[in-house]
Parts: sequence; structure tokens; C-alpha cells
Amino acid sequence: MVDFRPLLFVNALALMLLVTAGFASVREDMAIAATEPNIEPTVAAVTQESRPRQTQTKAAPKPEPQPTTTAEPSSKPAPALAQVDTFTVLPMPDNTTQLAMAEPAGALTKTSLVDTVPRFEPAPVEPKPTTGTLVLRSNVIGDQVTINGQGYGATRLDLELAPGDYRVVISKPGYKAWSQTVALEAGSDLTLVGELEALTTVNYRDGTWVGGVKTGDGTYEDANGLRYEGHFVNGRFDGKGTAWYPDGSRYEGEWAQGEKAGEGTWRSADGARYTGEFQANQFNGKGTLTMANGDILTGYWKDGHLNGHGSLTTADGMLYVGAFRDNDFHGRGSLTYPDGRHYEGEFSKGAFHGSGAEVFADGKKYEGQYIEGKFHGKGLLLNPNGSSIEATFRHGEPYGQVRLTTAAGEIFTARTTEPGVCYRDKSYRATQCPTLDGW
Repeated sequence: MVDFRPLLFVNALALMLLVTAGFASVREDMAIAATEPNIEPTVAAVTQESRPRQTQTKAAPKPEPQPTTTAEPSSKPAPALAQVDTFTVLPMPDNTTQLAMAEPAGALTKTSLVDTVPRFEPAPVEPKPTTGTLVLRSNVIGDQVTINGQGYGATRLDLELAPGDYRVVISKPGYKAWSQTVALEAGSDLTLVGELEALTTVNYRDGTWVGGVKTGDGTYEDANGLRYEGHFVNGRFDGKGTAWYPDGSRYEGEWAQGEKAGEGTWRSADGARYTGEFQANQFNGKGTLTMANGDILTGYWKDGHLNGHGSLTTADGMLYVGAFRDNDFHGRGSLTYPDGRHYEGEFSKGAFHGSGAEVFADGKKYEGQYIEGKFHGKGLLLNPNGSSIEATFRHGEPYGQVRLTTAAGEIFTARTTEPGVCYRDKSYRATQCPTLDGW
């Protein structure tokens, strides 16, 4: 909306200037009339002499103002002046209407029409927050608060923290610790209330459950020397705990209804150690047994014995990888001895049994059948120089008809019933047998 007050003020000011100019003109005329000489008697006398007397005298026109000069005064008489009526200024009535009101001098110099238009100033911008508020409370007194591992004392806490992820832990002795991870943003206000659960302490001494409490964390010790620390359910070891036995062995791990069950570690008094899965107090599942002498058995266990696929590494360097039955090599496997001897084939109760191949430390090689660890059945014995013996073996020795091949490639046949007698291939003439290792 346009403000017309400045225009009204300008009009009123112009009117006042005009009135002031009029007053000044009237005062000037009155001053001139007051300073001129009184020539009325002279004019009257001259008029009476020169013309007849009239009943009404016409006022003479007002003489033009004479410029001020240094010329000599005229000898002519001055014209007669008429009587000037007095100008009276009427007073302004009391009930005049105010048309405009002058603004202060400062407003005339600083205010313009443009300045009268309302201005819309932008709202001040508040600074962006750089922290968030984390309020912590709990249901207990005397607790302790840690945030990302740093201690902050007890609740109640109102903390100003930088934006980020925080892990809050509220703990107190005798209570299960409460924890939560939160993401705090700048300007946010987050409240956490920790609910700590009281822990029940189990204590079994001298055949008595102290206080009748049988469920919770606690200790157990009987007259036989068994000692246990861990969790209980209805008076049984259940959950995680450690038991020390009278024979010096120890078990640490998971329990179920008083038995070792789940993941755990057993140590014997002589230093043997098993780590793996348990069931019904026995090694059951995947696990590793390290014997006191340094032998290591790894694989799948059943009722305390290695059964299924596994491995054995002895302290002196022997390695077996293959099938087991009750801790024995049983099934197909591979066995390497410390001296380099190697067997790959079938096993039974820890011995070579069935088909297999064996390489000896001196370079000999046997391929064929085994029984109880010995060559038994059809087989081929190869010497490092290229000679070979092909026969049916019995308890490790050739039996019956034998085929001999020399390092030069000559072939002979022989019988174990005729020692030293050989026959060349496709010949019926007896001859001396060649010297072959193993014959």
C-alpha cells in the first residue's frame, strides 16, 4: 500500500510558503507607506487652486518603484500619492482541519517514497548442530557405564557426543551386563534405559546346596575331589563351565544335563589334550587329539575313537591320511614312513591288507595283493636296475611258477619247487637262473 503522507506534506509546505510570501509583500507595502512624507496638505492645496472642488477624490495610481541611482534629483515636483488602505490579516479559525503534518527534519533527509515500502528481512540462519545428546539410565544404583571401552561412571548420564556409532555397556557386580550399539546423529536426542538382571549364585559345599539355589552361575565341590565352576541348571552342570577331576584331568567347555556336550577341551594328567566336539562325555564329532608323546590324531570321532576319515602324524615323522576304525588305519589310505618308505592302498586293523602299492627306501617297488602287511597273492616286484619278479606271493615270498625279467630284458620262467633251474622264454631247455634281487 502506497503512503501518501509525503505528498500531503509537500503540498502543505508549498501552501505555507505562498502564505508567507503574501505576508511579506503586505508588510513591504506598509513599510513604504510609513516612510513616505506626508504630502496630503500640499496636494490638497494645489488641487484647490488648479481645478474646481469635487465631491469625490479618485485615488492616484501607485507610482512605479524607482531604481536607486546616483543621478541628480529631479527638479520636478513628485506626483501626488493616494491614500493606501491598511491590509488586515484575518485570524485562522480554531476549528481548522489539519491537512498535513511536517515530518521531523531527519525524516525529510532520510526518508523517500521507496523507503516507505515495507521491507522483508530474511530470518536469521541458526548454526547447524555438531553433536548429539545421549541420555543413559538404568534400573540399578551403583552401576558403571562404558562407551566404546571408555568409562563414564554411573548413570544418570546426559552426554554430548560427536556423531557416530557407540557401543554402550552398563554393568554391576552381581548382575548380567546390559549392552546395546547405537548410531548417534548430529542434533539427535537419544535415551537408553538399561535393564540389568540379577545373577543367582550357586554354591554346593559339604553335600548341601547353599540357600537351596541350584540354577545359575556358581561353584561345586564334592567329597571325592571333583570341583566345578560354571553354570548350573537344576543342580546339574549345564552351559559353560570347567571341571577338575580327582585323577588330575580337566575339562573346559560346554555341558548339557551334567555331561560334556558341545565344544570343549579335555586335558589328561599326563599332558594329552583333545579339542573338539563332545557328546555324552566322549569325543564325538570333529576334533584333534594330541598325545603325550607328540602324536597327533585329527578327524571324525565316535565314542572316544577316531572313526572315518582322518590323519595321524607321529612325533618321529610318520604320516597317515585316510580311513580309520577305532583309531586304527582301516580302509583306503596313504602311509609315509620317516625313512621315505611309502604305501598307498587298502588297510585293515592298521596293516596293509588288500590291493596296494609300496615303494621301499632302497628304491624297490611292489604292486599287488597284501594280507596282514605282507605280499600275498598276485604281485609284481620291481628292482631299481629294471629287473622284476612277477609271481603269486605267499606270506611275502614268491610261490609256484615265477616270471623273471633281467635288467637287459631277458625273460625266464622258474618254479619254486626247482630252485636254481630256469627256462628261457619259449624254450624247454633248462638253464641257470639269472641273479635277481628278491629271487
